[in-house]
Amino acid sequence: MNVSLPQLKAFAAVARHKSFTRAAAELGLTQSAISRSVRELEEEIDQRLFDRTTRQVELTDAGEVLSQRICHLIEEVEQTLRESHDTGKPCEGTVQIATDPVLSSMSVPMWVAGCRKAWPGIGITLRDRPHDCVLQSVRSGEVDFGIASNPAPCDDLYFEPLCIDPLQAVLPAQHPLAARESLGWGELGNASLLMLDQGSGIQPAVERALATYHVRPGSLQVLGHFAAIFGMVAMGLGIGVVPSRAQVGGIAPNTVLCPLRPQVTSNVMLVRRKARSLKPNAAAVWDNLRAQEYDQGLLKKVG
Repeated sequence: MNVSLPQLKAFAAVARHKSFTRAAAELGLTQSAISRSVRELEEEIDQRLFDRTTRQVELTDAGEVLSQRICHLIEEVEQTLRESHDTGKPCEGTVQIATDPVLSSMSVPMWVAGCRKAWPGIGITLRDRPHDCVLQSVRSGEVDFGIASNPAPCDDLYFEPLCIDPLQAVLPAQHPLAARESLGWGELGNASLLMLDQGSGIQPAVERALATYHVRPGSLQVLGHFAAIFGMVAMGLGIGVVPSRAQVGGIAPNTVLCPLRPQVTSNVMLVRRKARSLKPNAAAVWDNLRAQEYDQGLLKKVG
């Protein structure tokens, strides 16, 4: 069976108006074109759909059944096609991005503001998820793409570096080491250490550094957000290890950030599905994020 969308649209218009003339006016076609489409549809399905007289057009029983089943589907198809056409315009539509709460509290607001300035017609919706759920949201197609820290390589996802974020120590302002320009990892030995948990993707990077530099803390506590680490450090309850961009969210009073040497970084990546290309508007946002970080890097070099 070879039935076309124009044939179905012509049938639906005639069924709606009970008139070939008014159907032709609605679709911007000639009456003969509408009549031809309906006739071809009737021949294809081997059913008469309308009883025609010089005065009126009425649906046959077969036409009534087809009208009930097909007319609302035609509307849905046209709406879907309109939405698809809109998403083909990079300056319009909505882009869904998955990220974790830690990144959402650091650089993501600045990135989103930059995207909206570049593409004011694009709506950006963030989905805060734990680290592993960010990848799953991308994998399932719930979001257009994700932003994740230190994601493990996998065959079905494509990763592109967005930025690197050096890890730093957070100390009480009155701590004997707080005045130092930098700290060696070994100087964290025997301290009560506070670090971010796996929900942010930061924990493995810190654990590898502790193992590489043979650091044995006196105690180790993992927390869900850097604000909790700042609060604990401010109360003298330990030394924290956080990404340097955590200071974007504001440093707690009576705490200081100190670079750690050798430098260990958290790698923030853009993540999308390998088998699916991004919608034009999502691709525009993806490229803008990369451009923002590139421009920021140039500014730092110039500065």
